[in-house]
Amino acid sequence: MITYFYVEPKNVGKNFLKIEGEEAKHICLVLRKGKGEIIEVVDGEGIKYQVLITGTGKDWVQGKILTQIRKENEPLTHLTLAQALIKGLRMDFLVEKITEIGVSSIIPLIAEKSLIKLGKDKKEFARLNRWKRIAISGMKQSLRSRLPQIQKPVLFEELLATIKDYDLALIACQTKKSIRLRRIKEIFGLKRRLKKILLLVGPESGFTQKELDQAFQAGIIPVSLGPRRLRAETAGILFSSLVLYELEDLG
Repeated sequence: MITYFYVEPKNVGKNFLKIEGEEAKHICLVLRKGKGEIIEVVDGEGIKYQVLITGTGKDWVQGKILTQIRKENEPLTHLTLAQALIKGLRMDFLVEKITEIGVSSIIPLIAEKSLIKLGKDKKEFARLNRWKRIAISGMKQSLRSRLPQIQKPVLFEELLATIKDYDLALIACQTKKSIRLRRIKEIFGLKRRLKKILLLVGPESGFTQKELDQAFQAGIIPVSLGPRRLRAETAGILFSSLVLYELEDLG
């Protein structure tokens, strides 16, 4: 079975790289790999390396770079999911799964009805670090070479100010204006060079009417995810999967 290992980009040189910490311990102590063996390593910035182990220590592995491949198993379109924060382990689950399917960036979103508010969660830094570790695991599991960027939580209004940075923005909601999923392909056909797409998913109780009006005024297209009410994390995973499928990035 193919196994990828993660190296911090700062530890990659011209011909050699060094893996440190828990990742190195896993290579040496769990998998019992040592000098002379070849491993596959990704730096999270889109490059996969074939590496010959040249030395090991208590918490480090050093190796010679034999080959490198850019953007292996990465979607052509940069897909960002702005997901309203979810309490408990469900946000962890979301981060893991959308990393595996190919999302490029994750924005924890603070909506009016969010149960978690910006500035009130003292464990924000720890949560971001935990999500990064989960994303690294998901990247390795799915044999990706790029680590999704997990941004700091933003307010809904702050997110709207960045819409101009995307070629297309879609928001999951149930309104009379919402288009059906099967029509997403039509929207893609009307747009050229869809390099960056933004998806917005609200909290369990949804976006407020004020937020939806602001989104529509900003040019965000409303999309229905079907007649059944979904949990927030289910909506985020489904929305991302269907968009990547229509972009032909899921096979």
